Amino acid sequence: MRKIGFIFTLSAVFCLAVFNAAFSHTLWLNATDYSPERGAKTIIYFGWGHKYPVADFLSANKLRNFSLITPKGEINELQPGQGGFLATQLSLSDKGTYIVTASLKSGFYTMYVKNGKIHHKSGPKTGLDGVILSLYFEQYAKALINAGGTNSSFSKPVGHTLEIVPLQNPAELKVGDFLPIQVLFRGRPARFCSVYGTYAGFSSEDDFAFAAVTDSEGKAKIRILHYGPWMVKATVKLSAPESFKDKCNEMSYTATLTFEIK
Repeated sequence: MRKIGFIFTLSAVFCLAVFNAAFSHTLWLNATDYSPERGAKTIIYFGWGHKYPVADFLSANKLRNFSLITPKGEINELQPGQGGFLATQLSLSDKGTYIVTASLKSGFYTMYVKNGKIHHKSGPKTGLDGVILSLYFEQYAKALINAGGTNSSFSKPVGHTLEIVPLQNPAELKVGDFLPIQVLFRGRPARFCSVYGTYAGFSSEDDFAFAAVTDSEGKAKIRILHYGPWMVKATVKLSAPESFKDKCNEMSYTATLTFEIK
C-alpha cells in the first residue's frame, strides 16, 4: 500500500508539473514593424504559450480587451483578425508612440483528485475534495509602436491590474544599455516583484535572457543584451484572500511588454 501511495504521489507531482508547464501560458503582443513611418501600417499578432516570439494559437473568445492608444491618448477598440494568431492591421496616422493593449478574460483553474485519478476543471474549487491546485488568474499585455518618432505617452499607465511601465522609450536604447521600468499592481508600485526579459532568437524553450527583482518603488532595470524584438514579463502570485478562499488557493497575475531595439 505504501508503494502504491508513493507511486500515486509521484504521479500527482508529475501531473502538477505538466499542469504548470501547460497552464502557465503567457500572453504577449508581436508587431511586424515596431517603428513604421507616420501614416504607415503595421500588423499586430498574438503570442501565446512558452516560446517567444511565436508559440500556440489564441482563441479570440479568450480576449477581454484589445485596444490601441494613440499618441494623443485616444483609445480605439480593436477587432482581432481572423486566423490562429489573430493578426490585426493598424493604420498609424499620427506621429509618436502608440500603445497596443490586450487582456484575457479572468478565470479559475482547479486540479483535483477523484476516484484515484487527476481531474482538471476550468472553474473554482467550490464543492470539490482532493484539491491539488486551484487559482484565479489575470493576464495583460502591451506593445510599444513608434510611428515616425516618439513622445512621452509611452510612460503613461493604461490601468491594467498588473502593468509594466517603461521609464525610457526603448527606441532610444542600444545593445548594452539598461531599460528602466516600473511595475504597478493595482496602481501602486509592485515591490519585490519578479521580472524577466528575453529577445527573439535567444531560446527555443521557455527561457529568459535576463531576470531581476523590483525594488521598494517597484522599479528595476532590464539589460539590453541583443538587438531585435524583446519581451519583458512580470508576475505576481498571492494567497487567495478570505473572500476567495472557497473558490481558489492562489491569485496569479501576469503582464508583458514588447518592443524593439534597433
